[in-house]
Amino acid sequence: MSTRRSSQPPKMSEDELAHLAVARKNNIRQLLLRASRILNAEIVEELVCRGVAVRSAHTALLSNLDDQGSTLSVIATRAGMSKQAMGRLADELEGLGYLTSTGDDNDKRSRIIKFTGKGWKLMIESFDALDVIEQRYVSRIGVTRLESLRTALHDLV
Repeated sequence: MSTRRSSQPPKMSEDELAHLAVARKNNIRQLLLRASRILNAEIVEELVCRGVAVRSAHTALLSNLDDQGSTLSVIATRAGMSKQAMGRLADELEGLGYLTSTGDDNDKRSRIIKFTGKGWKLMIESFDALDVIEQRYVSRIGVTRLESLRTALHDLV
């Protein structure tokens, strides 16, 4: 008996297939994920327009780095990435002057990642960009709905 799984969907009616297609596209996980990716891309686009050298991938590190610094392992875990992939992002951002890394006194195999002065300016610029984007959202959905969304997300997380 073969253990290979069929790449064919199970036999379903047209109505079941249509329902599944809608469910896959409109479930809360997909909507939150797509909204997050769109917002992330908009922030990066706004930053690039302002002359800031960042890529979308960099935000995985920047948004998971504590104010006082974090180990690479902690940042990678928060971002759901491998330590190696996060290390490459840290090296890129360090090369751009946004981060610095030092050895961890508690674990000689680890390094602590921290913002530089330029990195803190990047964070301020990022939140300025976010303010601009949120104003565009207000013009699309209104201030009440945006605040309701913010409240609902706070309640969920």
